[in-house]
Amino acid sequence: MDALTERRLDLVLVAHAYPGINAFYMHPGLEPAIVFRGSTPEYGLAIRDDFTFHEELLDSETVVSHPAPIPLLRYHLGRLLHMVTVDSTSQAACDVADGRYNVAITNEEAAKQHHLKFVYKFSRIPMTWTVFARRND
Repeated sequence: MDALTERRLDLVLVAHAYPGINAFYMHPGLEPAIVFRGSTPEYGLAIRDDFTFHEELLDSETVVSHPAPIPLLRYHLGRLLHMVTVDSTSQAACDVADGRYNVAITNEEAAKQHHLKFVYKFSRIPMTWTVFARRND
């Protein structure tokens, strides 16, 4: 939001699942320019190539994730895991790639970027999005 209001960016794309989206709508200097529906990349549990994954590790490993996709665990694995949250799915993937954690909930784009592989694939998330612009008052 700061980069948009400070004119370092022209537009910002915000998913409606983002818990702070209300701040964009309430900001007097911003306005929604476009609203659309589109699916995210596929989500899943991802690991590094050098980490040996076994199903029973889900009982002891800490999984890193952005808060938004955590409900996928209940729907796709039927249970919750020990979690730590970060600011984005890309950060979660980076934390696994850097060895801070062994398992992340992330999407296929972040997994590719950080050279991770999925041990479980969940789904794409059909979602609505808003593109915000500065208000021309």
